[in-house]
Amino acid sequence: MNLHLLGIRHHGVGSARNVLEQLEQLRPDLVLVEGPPELTDILHWIAHRNLVPPVAILAYDADDPKRASFYPFAEYSPEWVAVKWAFEQNIPVRTLDLPLTHSLGSKVKGEGLEEGEGEGLKVEGEDGKEAETPKEGNEHEEGKNEEENLNKKNESNPKKPPSGQSADADGGLLLLAQAAGYDDYHAWWENQFEQNFRKNESAAHFEAVLLTMTAARENQPNPAENELREAFMRHELRQAEKDGVQQVAVVCGAWHAPALRDWQTPKKTDEALMKGLPKVRVRCTWIPWTNSRMGWWSGYGAGIQSPGWYEHRWHRPHDAGIEWLTGVARLFRDNKMDISTAHVIEAFRLAEALAAMRGLQRAGLGELNEATQSVMCMGDAVLLKLVEEQLIISQRMGSVPDELPKLPIQVDFESITKKLRLELRENAKEIELDLRKENDLAKSVLLHRMLILEVAWGRKMNLAGKGTFKEGWTLKWESELWLKLIEKAIWGNRVLDAAEGFVLNNVQQAKHLAELSKLLETAIPAELFGVLPSLLTKINDLATVAADIQELMAAVLPLVRVSRYGNVRKTDLSAIGQVVESLITRVCVGLPTACYGLDNDNAQRVFALIRQVDEAVRLLENASLSTAWRQTLLQIADKDKLPPLLLGGTVRLLFDNQIFDEPETTRRFGLALSSGQEPAYSAAWVEGFLKGSGLILLYDQSLWLLIYRWVETLESAAFTELLPILRRTFSGFDPAERKQLGEKAQRQQTQTATIGLTENETIHFNPQRAERSLAVIQTLLGI
Repeated sequence: MNLHLLGIRHHGVGSARNVLEQLEQLRPDLVLVEGPPELTDILHWIAHRNLVPPVAILAYDADDPKRASFYPFAEYSPEWVAVKWAFEQNIPVRTLDLPLTHSLGSKVKGEGLEEGEGEGLKVEGEDGKEAETPKEGNEHEEGKNEEENLNKKNESNPKKPPSGQSADADGGLLLLAQAAGYDDYHAWWENQFEQNFRKNESAAHFEAVLLTMTAARENQPNPAENELREAFMRHELRQAEKDGVQQVAVVCGAWHAPALRDWQTPKKTDEALMKGLPKVRVRCTWIPWTNSRMGWWSGYGAGIQSPGWYEHRWHRPHDAGIEWLTGVARLFRDNKMDISTAHVIEAFRLAEALAAMRGLQRAGLGELNEATQSVMCMGDAVLLKLVEEQLIISQRMGSVPDELPKLPIQVDFESITKKLRLELRENAKEIELDLRKENDLAKSVLLHRMLILEVAWGRKMNLAGKGTFKEGWTLKWESELWLKLIEKAIWGNRVLDAAEGFVLNNVQQAKHLAELSKLLETAIPAELFGVLPSLLTKINDLATVAADIQELMAAVLPLVRVSRYGNVRKTDLSAIGQVVESLITRVCVGLPTACYGLDNDNAQRVFALIRQVDEAVRLLENASLSTAWRQTLLQIADKDKLPPLLLGGTVRLLFDNQIFDEPETTRRFGLALSSGQEPAYSAAWVEGFLKGSGLILLYDQSLWLLIYRWVETLESAAFTELLPILRRTFSGFDPAERKQLGEKAQRQQTQTATIGLTENETIHFNPQRAERSLAVIQTLLGI
């Protein structure tokens, strides 16, 4: 059997061109592509015209979908090119690698997927390794400025390694790169093997790759995970020989190529490695992927930091940079920036000069970016952000055929989104829904159900002044959300069934009223009416036996909010009212006693709950409950030896509810700040009183003067001790409130000579005393 090893960098444009040329020249009997054998059965979809990259194969454990792996493809990925060519030529194509039935069931880190709750998602790396997918917001290294972020995408500049270079660079590839005068082996590989495609020299290209990787492996130990994978690869090659195949072309990560050259010799060793591995049931499907997700970094050159640039190079291989710069100029013009043809020409000349200075055969993205910044952006790196988003990354999502085999919950979800005309898109989109309209209400219901299923497609926005009939959402679809949806398929075949099953499971496991009330709060807008009887029964059962006042208080506000959906959602929620009334009654009875003996942290927690109950009572507009609650607040305000934060906060609530008038509030405020109280007591009382808003100090001059005088009369040591409390108090105010309070304090200093003056007192000018002081002033000033 003649074996042809085509070592590639995954998603490498030069690698893809050489693979295509070599396959055309070899015309092999079988094409083997790196990848778990489970992927073979769905590779034929690559020939489908409606499978448009970027796309990915999602492979997951059928019994535990959290254990999964993504295999992304772009149109310039060498594997995509090889498989597509094989199907067009009617040549058999298979995958060779460690089977997913073993890797998904293994705890081996790195190559195989480690077990984890949602943290084991992997993306194929450039060297064939699988890399843990980063969390939202970590696609670029935090704390770097715009210019540094763009330098991460400088894949062609040999003297500027990407910032945040990965730790695995301390191996054979780095040594080879350094010997060639490079500081970064990613840029070295890019310039040596990807950028300089030469027609009719693909055989020499792959021979050079094989020799390079052989030398690199001599200076870097092969991880145990790679040894296991390569054992399975060699096993597949031996199987091909047994099947009578004469010419085999293997498209694999360049690192593995030397290990496959001697595929016949270590048979016993390979068989020993392959024994006793765990097994799981694996399912695979195609899902849309995005260009931004192609940028995840792992392995050598794994993260395509510039997928838009790679697409440009794939479609326009002969462009030396002039077409790219023309596109940049067009983008700037579309955004109302004056860019002339002269700008394009000068930028191109500068890029070529930079390439020549760096010993490059052609300008790469790094040179073009620097030229763009210097000529078109007048040195402003911030303007390059537009080029990065629109051209370098090129926000785009692929698509998959509708007839692709899918789970019933996927089919149901796609059917609903099409009916409601909700587009799955990578770019964030804000929508506003009017719940009085049938179609908008249906959209809201779907989005709430997705939140329950932990598929974070939509994020609610606050719409000030819009009323309860309006909802605002920010929609952004991410590829891994398909996995989240598949995970919930165990709860039902439809979105509705899965959401109800998931909620009912959480109801059975819930042990606290607050958990149940939040579940009820989410179930109502999602119209999961089938779970309401079980929820209300469980709430009643727990409320009956609950003895913790804080637990009862935490459950009140979510339940009251739920009751407000009655008119909007056209549902009868009267049963909830009885539960709420019982809870508030029990809170009123037990709260005054529960306030004794609290330290500062617990006092903070209890007061936050008191404010929640106060808000709930006001929302209910129930006269009897309001009266009982006000009496409870009065009891707390009149008790001694309670935490001062609770006393101050309660007085403020009574003032806001118009139970205490201004004179009474001022009297209690003055007592709390009197000289007979400890400074720490007064500070905590003020913190409770001003919790959340300082507007009262702007409009009530009496309270303002009280706190002004109190701060002025504090001893220096006491003030230093209390400063953290005071800063914590005022930091909770809105920025506008803090600014107004600061301006008022400044005016107070200029309007009064001493703190003892009231707002009606004035300072009288004595001209005789002033005249006597002039001689002294003249002497001091030397006049």
